[in-house]
Amino acid sequence: MDRKKTLINSSVSNNNSTIKGLQLFIADLRSAQQAQEQEKRIQSEIVKIKQHFDAAKKKQGNHDRLGGYQRKKYVAKLAYIYITSNTTKLNEILFGLEQTVELLKSSIFSEKFIGYMTLELLYERSEVVAKVNDEVNYQLMKDLSSSDDNFVMLALNFVGVVGELTNRLAYNDDITTGVFKILRSPTSSIYLKKKSALSFLALLKSNHSILTEDLQRKQLWIQRILSLLDDTENYRLTLATIPLIEFIAKYIDPSYCTRLLPQLTEILYNCVVVGTSRSSDNQFPLEYTFANMPNPWLITKVVSLLSILIASPTERDSGSLLQTNNIDNELLNKLRKCVSVAIELGTRQAQDPMERIVQNTVLFSLINFASKLDPSDEAISNSVTALCSLLTSKEINIRYLTLDSLVKLCSSSGKPAIDAVRYKNLDMIFHLLNTERDSSIIRKVVDLLYTFTDVENVKIIVDGLLQYILSPKNLAEPQIKSDIAVKIAILTEKYATDINWFVIISLQLLSLTSNTTINDDEIWQRLCQIVVNNPSLHRITCERLVDYLCKKQASEAIIKAAAFLLGEYSSLITDRISSANLFTLFAEKYFSAPNVAKAMILTTMIKLYKTSPEIGSNVIKFFQLELNSLDIELQTRSFEYLNIIQLAKVNGNTDILQILFEPMPPFNSKSNPLLKRLGSLPASAGSTTLINTPSEASSSTPDLLSKRANSSRSIMVPMPPPSRRNTIDDANSKISSSEDFSGKDSYYSRQILAPNWREGFTRMISHKQGVLFTSSLMKVFYRITTPDAQQPYVFHISLAFINLTEWEITGLSTQIIPSKTQGNPEYLILNINTPSTATIGPHKRAEQSYEVSIRKPFDVEDSPILAIHFKCGGSTNTINLKTAIGMTTTLISSDVNPSMHLNLAQFISRWKTLSDALGKEGEYQKSGIKLNKDFRKVETISLEDGLLLLTQTVKRLGFDIVDQTSVRSTLFVSGIIHTKSEGNFGCLMKIQYQVNGSVNVTCKTTTAGPLAKYIVECIKNVLTK
Repeated sequence: MDRKKTLINSSVSNNNSTIKGLQLFIADLRSAQQAQEQEKRIQSEIVKIKQHFDAAKKKQGNHDRLGGYQRKKYVAKLAYIYITSNTTKLNEILFGLEQTVELLKSSIFSEKFIGYMTLELLYERSEVVAKVNDEVNYQLMKDLSSSDDNFVMLALNFVGVVGELTNRLAYNDDITTGVFKILRSPTSSIYLKKKSALSFLALLKSNHSILTEDLQRKQLWIQRILSLLDDTENYRLTLATIPLIEFIAKYIDPSYCTRLLPQLTEILYNCVVVGTSRSSDNQFPLEYTFANMPNPWLITKVVSLLSILIASPTERDSGSLLQTNNIDNELLNKLRKCVSVAIELGTRQAQDPMERIVQNTVLFSLINFASKLDPSDEAISNSVTALCSLLTSKEINIRYLTLDSLVKLCSSSGKPAIDAVRYKNLDMIFHLLNTERDSSIIRKVVDLLYTFTDVENVKIIVDGLLQYILSPKNLAEPQIKSDIAVKIAILTEKYATDINWFVIISLQLLSLTSNTTINDDEIWQRLCQIVVNNPSLHRITCERLVDYLCKKQASEAIIKAAAFLLGEYSSLITDRISSANLFTLFAEKYFSAPNVAKAMILTTMIKLYKTSPEIGSNVIKFFQLELNSLDIELQTRSFEYLNIIQLAKVNGNTDILQILFEPMPPFNSKSNPLLKRLGSLPASAGSTTLINTPSEASSSTPDLLSKRANSSRSIMVPMPPPSRRNTIDDANSKISSSEDFSGKDSYYSRQILAPNWREGFTRMISHKQGVLFTSSLMKVFYRITTPDAQQPYVFHISLAFINLTEWEITGLSTQIIPSKTQGNPEYLILNINTPSTATIGPHKRAEQSYEVSIRKPFDVEDSPILAIHFKCGGSTNTINLKTAIGMTTTLISSDVNPSMHLNLAQFISRWKTLSDALGKEGEYQKSGIKLNKDFRKVETISLEDGLLLLTQTVKRLGFDIVDQTSVRSTLFVSGIIHTKSEGNFGCLMKIQYQVNGSVNVTCKTTTAGPLAKYIVECIKNVLTK
């Protein structure tokens, strides 16, 4: 409704002030028959406008000699001149900038509209910005704070358009603050909030520091922006806000946005599942429906944001904050339901072309997102089936997007998707390859074939690709055939299990180059590297190269490969062809080969002479002939080779030839250079059978290497020598950019805790249930339980949020923020359930639960932070509380496990054993711990009362008290700390009470390190607060 009012008001203003002079001017320019005539009309108008503007400057008093109507007419004419001249007449219209700024000051909508519109056209030019920037900024601030929504809308439009053209607005704090105030104000109309969200996005793109420089502003502003999604049914505002949130998640800080998962899931579910349901109870508003699809624009934007916030199974170590193992099962099931419904819609027949396009768009976006949800094999298979059914579409765009989605699905979902494609749809894909004429689709088909190739199907796919290259019907671009040749070379090298097949295919690929205009030196060079490094390939490759040379026509690549390999290993095939015949073969090919190949043949000839001196006269004559070559390289090479032969003959020593042309050593290339040609294409499906990676090469023993070299199922490729020094993984050698210097996540360290958070934190250390936090708005209760007695290191934490006000609490969402999420964290947050309701009525409650798994010892001060976000009474609130999960939480009382109880003799014996074994390594002492007033009702209490209080506290923590009377002022305490990854640790303590109300604690543990300190810190927290 707000939008309609605004549009109505603006249209009324425009209708009452039609600019007839502008219309006549435009008509004159369009009716001009020649460019000279048009230019003459433009120049005469510029002169006229300039005269009027000069006269306006000479006004007397407050009298405006020009008038608003004339001013906007002339400025509009200048804007049209600027447009129709393709922006070339900027210098001729700059005189009108002053009057354009005057339009901004007008109180009439149409005049202000023309002013802003003209400046939006001109503001990309630096000379315009330099002249009027200050005046425009001043007027912009006035309009942003105006009470007239129309003026505010024009200012926001200007910021949104110009904000990305120049960064001056983005670095003006007054303007950014003004835009944000409109965005967060509860009194702003939905229409203004939409525009302010898009305008703020434009500013943020130009200047990220708006939300990164000031931590307090960052937290406050982002939370206000996120709160705009609390109303999940306000689709207009949501559609405008999500791009801003997506930018924040992608470029500013995704950790703030993870709490939106419930809202985003609800929006997506309402659009895809509820909105498409045919039930009369679930009718989606028609105003948001397009082509029988509920809000398709919103669906794609929500899916795009979810894809950023959720990590796929293959990205578990990427540092993403949301993973399927810590997403509420209900939300996960809703997201999976959305994917399945999208598949059903995508396979449904639609008569309307637009409806079909919309269905497919939603299908592609959700199927690409499906891999993030850890889907079942059946769900993946259904996705593949739905996509493959679109390969027969008559629309090129649909076929292209389908293939692109299949490539992504195969690379992200692995074997289930790959099997569904290659076992059920391989024939269809080859048919598409052989019948398709669009080059972009052919590339995608080849990429898809490459993605799911492995040992089982490599021969089928390689043969199919070779047939495509050979077929005269396929008139694909030479570059496409070149790319296919590269992929064939990579696949044969990686997956061939038969040496003969590998050689046959590789040489066949090289022999095709003369017919297909493929000229990839990298292919034959890579083949030569593999052959040199594999003695078992020397003879078979040389024999087949001779067969190709005996043909009338041989490709350039074959000649080069033959020149290189036969020069090295011709001695291995002398029983089949003599060196003299080889020399003749190369001499015949020489004159039809390019100069690079000729140079290689010259080198091959002298190598043949080295092994067979009897062909010396022929070799010398050939070199002498090439002394007259027009190519300087061939001349020089022939001359040097002749000198080498003569030098060897004069001295009667052939050692010089053996030294200069010694056998080629194995190559040490660390990677296949052909892989660089793949670009961003994901790796193929199977595991390698031919390539030993550098890491394998460095760890392989000589025996293993010899076995691989002799095996018919493995071809050794060039590998580097073993490393002479140990390398450290980058992840461990430097602090991650997402961590601070203490090792904690920077997002965790930046949280500002509520003023009285420690009271509930201390209570949580010593009590399994109680009040975590109380304020005038909300009270938070907690309860800690151990679901499985066999796993005392896993805790189930239940929370209850009580609304203490007379108003509704809306938009309730929470974040559980661990101190560390990367690099082997000390604990994990699991099975996070969202709050039972996002809206809490007055004096009502909402509940939530999650689990914590302790993996290894850590400081209680690094416990998870609970961030509570909600709106109440028009204000947006955030409460950050630290939930105490310390090492003492893992203790099991001797009442539950009586075998843990120690007598005095056992305690003393174990204390001495720990002292002898670890000394001070596993010990920590803390003296002078002052009891707080809750323990000290008076200044001093008796020894008996003090020990009684300490006994109750220590038992409540879970420790066992050793019965003894020998040292009356000291408690002997024992317990077992449990962790998942590092096992269990014994703990012994002596707690001495002093009459002045202070306590001394000495703790020993069965492990060296800070565990003893962590335990004492827990006790200190309980006693002192």
